[in-house]
Amino acid sequence: MIRHGIGLTLLAVLLAHLPTQPVQARTAAAKPEPVTFLWGVATAGHQYEGGDRHSNWAKWVAAGRTADANPQGVQGYDMYEQDMDLAKDMGLNAWRMSIEWSRIEPVEGQIDPAEVAHYHAMLAAARRRGLTPIVTLMHFAYPAWLDARGGWEGSAAAPAFNRHVAYMAKEFGPEVRWWLTFNEPNMFLQGGYQNGFFPPGKTLALFSADRVAHHLMQAHGLAYETLHGLCPQARVGFNMYATQFRVTGLEEGPSPIGPDERWYLDAARGRLDFACFDYYCRTTLTQPRPHEGWEVYPQGFYNTIKRYHAWTGLPVLVAENGLATRDLAPRQDGWTRAAYLVAHVKQLQRAQSEGVPVLGYVHWSITDNYEWGSYAPRFGLYSVEGRAGDFRRVPTDGVAAYRAIAAAGGVTPALEARYPGPDRAESQAALPGAVASGAR
Repeated sequence: MIRHGIGLTLLAVLLAHLPTQPVQARTAAAKPEPVTFLWGVATAGHQYEGGDRHSNWAKWVAAGRTADANPQGVQGYDMYEQDMDLAKDMGLNAWRMSIEWSRIEPVEGQIDPAEVAHYHAMLAAARRRGLTPIVTLMHFAYPAWLDARGGWEGSAAAPAFNRHVAYMAKEFGPEVRWWLTFNEPNMFLQGGYQNGFFPPGKTLALFSADRVAHHLMQAHGLAYETLHGLCPQARVGFNMYATQFRVTGLEEGPSPIGPDERWYLDAARGRLDFACFDYYCRTTLTQPRPHEGWEVYPQGFYNTIKRYHAWTGLPVLVAENGLATRDLAPRQDGWTRAAYLVAHVKQLQRAQSEGVPVLGYVHWSITDNYEWGSYAPRFGLYSVEGRAGDFRRVPTDGVAAYRAIAAAGGVTPALEARYPGPDRAESQAALPGAVASGAR
């Protein structure tokens, strides 16, 4: 998970391929499917599990390219049952996780049976607790051996990924219905090929970014067909990073779907079972901010739900939504995790009341974890001192709020009164000043 607006160079890549009409104007919208609403929490292998030795991110961290090392994550590899108990105790019914490709296939062509058994145990533990697994197949990290074959710039990436997906479908298909092929492909490009704070660390690499974008969508298309061919019950998508843009000095209105989002969604046309995104904040292009300074804007969440459904004609799954602090310090704008949860779920209900089919809401995240280079940004419902090696789970105010939301099936007037957000004008004035893009 990384949160910054897309860079201008990548916009130039994608503008050449923009569609001019919403997908639903050219293809029939999928019929709504009766499903239990998913109230969930999210994790990601490299950030949560610890012990990553074989991924591109493991090599990146070992090379000293990050502020903090990440030897243990937050010990989620060993503590997942405890954390699933915490999710069950909140009354939740969904658990988003990644099955790490680099653990399953640490050496090209060689499967690690112990890791396969581990993920079977993890999925079984979730299901015993009534938590529906939502599995991400590549959450930024992938096996380091792929880089020797050109990484995602190379033509070998999509076939290699599809071979892995076929193994996942055969091995785990009976246990998993909800699949996300890629986490935030637009941010994968920005971090790795625009700003250089993700591996492979390239900056302003326009042509590399173009190749990677096309290979990712080629891989998604292959994976979609493979999963549906081997798992008839599968529901397949990918989650974009979405934001509400604000242009200082201009009258505000609901922002249209962004050009990078449009390109990916249109490239996957006909190979998505649901529209899926992550939303955190409103973004001012001229003032990128650190995580704890992201501008909280709940109406942007409503706008995003509406525009994703309008563009695709598909039901919507929220894969991530959450609030950052910095090392547990109170935010200068006055927002708390509980108030953020209540304000955003209220906007989700607003979209539902206007006819948008929303499949579920997944909060990032169950615990604090390793935020792609640093332990300082805190997103957890439970705080964890990962940098200090103290892995006790300590509840934040978000735990009680989410438990109450799940119990009520949404936000009630009593919950709004119990967890009010700060005055908007005051919170805007209190935001930290501008910092360099990519700070964390």
